[in-house]
Amino acid sequence: MKIREVMRPGPFTVHESDTLGTAHATMKRSRIRHLPVVAGGRIVGMLSERDVLAARAHQTEVDWWSITVHDAMSSPVQTAGPDASLTEIAGRMAASKIGALPIVERGKLLGIATVTDVLAAEVRSAMTPPPASQATAVDAMTAYPFTISPDALLFDAVARMVDHHVRHLPVVDSTATVVGMVSETDVRTTVGDPLAFISDRPRSSVQFRVRDVMSRPAVVVPFDRPLVEVARQFADGKISAVPVVDKFGALLGIVSYVDALRVLAG
Repeated sequence: MKIREVMRPGPFTVHESDTLGTAHATMKRSRIRHLPVVAGGRIVGMLSERDVLAARAHQTEVDWWSITVHDAMSSPVQTAGPDASLTEIAGRMAASKIGALPIVERGKLLGIATVTDVLAAEVRSAMTPPPASQATAVDAMTAYPFTISPDALLFDAVARMVDHHVRHLPVVDSTATVVGMVSETDVRTTVGDPLAFISDRPRSSVQFRVRDVMSRPAVVVPFDRPLVEVARQFADGKISAVPVVDKFGALLGIVSYVDALRVLAG
């Protein structure tokens, strides 16, 4: 399957001289999380929801609105051609941990392919002959993930995420039952840039607890759930990682959209 069959044609774009206020309004109105950035008729970057959150965390409510897209976008930007295979795109997204790729031909922007689009296509592919993939959640998960208690300081959770280069921490109680999830997005929404948060503030001065910011109720999957169904959850629910539990509900691991892409893409 070619990526041209999966991409969203004629994507919304934003000019590098536009303000984040304009870009944010477009994202909310259109319910999208990525905007290709253009200048002089070509793509010069990509603006994601994470980029907007990072900019907001360092400015006042008024100031962040007037920041130019150029100052907040991710650059250089990766692109792909319309005849690239779905497997190739899935592999690139998994390897680079990126959420969207602009599709370009002869310098012209044709569309955009997001992780949601690719996962949905992989699910459809796996559910048509030949027989669906037999991979399950346990085949793709990272076993024994780092975790945190709901009563722990948010500072300690962020330090653990930064130190171990992870974007999600399952929150577990004393029985190893998953009660929530802390993501990098939760952190950025609450305190801004994770590294700056743990670098600039004394641990004793931070009062947030994990339970104050974690996402709940916990969305978990059983270890034997088919991976195509897990991927469908990512695509339909717009979530990027879920804890994997055993038949008693105890945490076994965590599976992310990157893990699902890697296994489904073969």
